[in-house]
This record gives sequence, C-alpha cells and structure tokens, in this order.
Amino acid sequence: MKIIRTAVVTALITITSACTSTGNTSIKHTTLTEVNQNIHDGVTTASQVYQIYGEPGQKGYENGFEFWVYSFTAGREDGLSIAQNVVGLGILGEKTNNKSKTLTIVFNNGIVLNHSFSTSNFSSSSGLRQ
Repeated sequence: MKIIRTAVVTALITITSACTSTGNTSIKHTTLTEVNQNIHDGVTTASQVYQIYGEPGQKGYENGFEFWVYSFTAGREDGLSIAQNVVGLGILGEKTNNKSKTLTIVFNNGIVLNHSFSTSNFSSSSGLRQ
C-alpha cells in the first residue's frame, strides 16, 4: 500500500510540475541551424523576417542601424518545490530550471546586416534552497 501511495504522489508531482514561459513563442522551438537557413546576411529583408518570426519583442536603433530582438524563456519548478507548496512548506524556498533563447537581427535599409542566436540554461532559487 505504501508503494502505491508513493507512486501516486510521484505521479501527481510530475503531472503538476509548474511551467512558466515568456517572450516570443515564434522562437520557442527554433535552433541555430533553422535560423541560419531562414536568415542570410545581406539578402533577407525585414519583411521576410517578420513573416517568419512575427513582431519582435524589442525594436530599436543603435549607431544608425535598426535592430530587432526576439527572446523566449521557459522555466520549470523542480518536484521538491511543488511538493513543498502542496504540504504548506513553500516558505522553504523553490528552485526553477530555465532555458532562454535570443535572436538579434540588425538591419541596414531594411536588409539584414547581421544576426545572432544564443541559448542559455540557468537555475534560480529562493529561500533556504539557495
């Protein structure tokens, strides 16, 4: 009986894992290979980039060039954080594993001058779990 109870609790924690995400979902599943297939410096236009990735999260000008930035971050709380919250021990803190992607494109007169794509993995924690 104890094994079944443990299995049920483990399954509930797995199913109810808290996920959060923010940013441009257009790059959620994008890879560097896909970006380099879609964007060619000196060739691809701003309207083509817009058709592929939609509205950027950030637009600006630097040194006379327009730039667009697409970013996406997804985080997932670990099972212990969720279990602590369920039993009322959220004060002990939580830990979240995050993945982030950023696509930056610089334009010169509406044509891609250069582009970069980066990914990062990082963790954040709070309370006693730091």
